Amino acid sequence: MKPKQTVLVFITLINILSAPLLAQKTKAKNEQVKSLLSTYEKYIDDNNDAHLKEFMELIAIPSISSIPANKPDVDKAAAWIVNKLKAIGITTAQTIPTEGNPIVYGSWDKAPGKPTVLIYAHYDVQPVKESEWNNPPFAPKIVDEKILGRGSSDDKSGVMITIWAVEAMLRTDGKLPVNVKFIFDGEEEKGSPSFKNFLDKNAALLKADFALNADGSQYSETTPSILMSLRGAAILQFTIKTASTDAHSGQFGGKTPNAAVALSQIIASLYTKEGNVAVEGFYDKVVPATLEEKEMIKKLPYDASKDMKILGTTAETGDTSFSPLERVWYRPTLEIIGIQSGYTAAEGHSNIIPGNAMARITCRLVNNQSGKEIIDLIVQHINKNLPVGATVTYKFSNGYIRPMKFPADTKAYNYVSDALIKIYGTQPLQIGLGGSIGPLIDIYEVLGIYAYSLGLQQADERKHAANEFFRLSGIRKGQLIYCYYLQHLADEESKLKK
Repeated sequence: MKPKQTVLVFITLINILSAPLLAQKTKAKNEQVKSLLSTYEKYIDDNNDAHLKEFMELIAIPSISSIPANKPDVDKAAAWIVNKLKAIGITTAQTIPTEGNPIVYGSWDKAPGKPTVLIYAHYDVQPVKESEWNNPPFAPKIVDEKILGRGSSDDKSGVMITIWAVEAMLRTDGKLPVNVKFIFDGEEEKGSPSFKNFLDKNAALLKADFALNADGSQYSETTPSILMSLRGAAILQFTIKTASTDAHSGQFGGKTPNAAVALSQIIASLYTKEGNVAVEGFYDKVVPATLEEKEMIKKLPYDASKDMKILGTTAETGDTSFSPLERVWYRPTLEIIGIQSGYTAAEGHSNIIPGNAMARITCRLVNNQSGKEIIDLIVQHINKNLPVGATVTYKFSNGYIRPMKFPADTKAYNYVSDALIKIYGTQPLQIGLGGSIGPLIDIYEVLGIYAYSLGLQQADERKHAANEFFRLSGIRKGQLIYCYYLQHLADEESKLKK
């Protein structure tokens, strides 16, 4: 036998002999993980009632970031979270002031030599129209295995699930397998205008090896998903004026310009009859979805009727040369999100010709589109299409949120995927998001790490709408995912050091 053949035979014999040992080790490891998860599971189940009570306490605080009168409530919610972090044994728990609302910061740093995981979520919520709610939005209640209330899904669920998971590990093991840092944002629902500056000032404090975004969702109750792309956002408000006062419609109607009509004409000019944006240059810098992204969409079990049922709509709109999910994830939009003019009280009737009318616009942007450039193009369009007798003034936002994509070829991605597979028992889908989460871009640009989304929200939970809710099943499942993720990451990173 030749020397080379001898070596090959020797290697083959080693593999054959070691295979049972490797299988035994793998089995032992799986049993160890199963036992560990069972221990955490017991703690989670034993403390479920207490945790639900805490959850309802936090939801009851109307931490609406975009309404100045609710600033004390935002501060109250931040203080509540700090007290909870201290109660579970977090090493450092405090609020850090910003130019706006405070950031809640928590840190457990008693695992020297181990990786550090940064967890992002936000504790502020959207405004409410109480008349549209079946139950008061800040008096949470549990109905049909769902907890109802503003912020229950978006994103106080993300705040509490991550805290409870860490609590389960600390109470069960007396320690964490890795170091953990929490940053809970108080301004996400108003675009996180203070977040980037907060990161710049505290980059050393927030240094981490991995990051997670708990303000995320899963595809369904039984199908996990990982977020691979976000659209950016740009906001504009404009007011049309046709007179210094409202006019009597009988005395002046037929010869006086109407601000509501002028506004309607401008809005109509923003779109083509096919539903595309008619603003010149709007699509110039849009890069088409890649072949991989289109293939990713084809793998998704998309059902148009399901989305329409959630919203109570009867049709899908938009450019049919692109699939619905491609339009939502990889095409830009210009949406009218609010209009106000004339007499709009719930009761009564005022025969007037409005002298003023206001509209708010949100644009969702993709790839290399610039928020400022897009807003400038819209302003030029409005100025060009002003009806006779109308003037316009503008109110601009403090900044713009850029679009973002996440790579799937990193170990950080793999750790998230592994955790989802472990708990759901199936491979996660790769999805995009038509919305924007500006802090994820800031975390990447300042700290140099991708914050992969690992939240338990679902699409039908009426986020930003009346009667928001969160499934109780997501609380338990989410805690197990985070417990497994932290332990799995620690184990895998330890192997790499050997």
